[in-house]
Amino acid sequence: MDRIAAADNLMIEMDEAHWRLIANGAGEARVLVEAQSGEPMRYMSGFASSRRLPEDGTLASSDIQRVVLGWSEQDAAWHLGLLLAAPLAQARGSRWCEIARWPDPDATRYDAPATRAGAGLAQIVERPFSRIAPQPEPTPAAAAPPLPEPPLTLDCWTLVRTDGALALVRSPGCARGLARRSLWYGLWVVVYIVLIVTNFTSGIAPARPEFLPYLGLLAAAILTALVVRNVYWLRTQPNRIAIDPTARTITALRGRRQRWRFEASALEAVCVSQVAERGRSGGITYTYGELNLQLPGGRFWFILNMAHGIEALREPDAEALHDDQVILTPEGVYTALQAAGLHIAAALGLPCRDDRRAR
Repeated sequence: MDRIAAADNLMIEMDEAHWRLIANGAGEARVLVEAQSGEPMRYMSGFASSRRLPEDGTLASSDIQRVVLGWSEQDAAWHLGLLLAAPLAQARGSRWCEIARWPDPDATRYDAPATRAGAGLAQIVERPFSRIAPQPEPTPAAAAPPLPEPPLTLDCWTLVRTDGALALVRSPGCARGLARRSLWYGLWVVVYIVLIVTNFTSGIAPARPEFLPYLGLLAAAILTALVVRNVYWLRTQPNRIAIDPTARTITALRGRRQRWRFEASALEAVCVSQVAERGRSGGITYTYGELNLQLPGGRFWFILNMAHGIEALREPDAEALHDDQVILTPEGVYTALQAAGLHIAAALGLPCRDDRRAR
């Protein structure tokens, strides 16, 4: 005979053919519920009134759908009971009829004995047995870090916020660096030309091999083209891009002169493109990035690029190594370029697309 203690001074006794719920109170033991193989379940009148069961004191197997043991988080206890068939459930106003319970704050101490009691009763009354285990508490998702606020440095550009508006401002140092390179190229153009002219006019032995002067002339031509291109860029390229959230416009300026302008209604999205690769240490690094405006018809308007590597604000996830295009959200921001794109898109009332490229 297996004896299992339950709450409220109750005891369950059972073997292969019998199952009894006994109340040990007032100095004597009283059988509250008794089940025997092949016979209806019987119960005392007091048990019947407290559970709103039929007064005749019997339950046929057809009145029972299944025996259920479940753990309740509300009172931190195991509850053993019956799920009753529809006609009886309607008459008493509930399908659930509790038989015994076991307070168990950690849901493990009385799990095994309560399961034995429920399985034994189900075997005697020849009905299915169900055990409803405690549900694990969901692991709270890690809170995404807040979206970095301007100023945000993007190589030669800095995104700043002034009086509620945004602006991309180009660093004067970048223009000075390009001007110095142009002067250096110009110096070498002069050196090449002087050497070539000297070779042809000095009367000394010609250069060997004979194509060297012409090679120098080609180098001078290439450097001259670079100087012209850099000077043109310095005189024409915008040094400020203003984003007006009220008018929903983005305007590129060179000093006070407007170079180009778009209204948000003429755009589809702000697009951030980044190239990611796995470094030697195993981490993910970004090697190149662009910020563009997406126009109708699949066209793009270039704003800026970052060609000297992009420092991650936090460790990127493995999705960065998959070619994909998704709508960028604050949770997916890992770099200052992404943060800048999201701020600009929000100011214009547009979506921000994250174009991921992997090497």
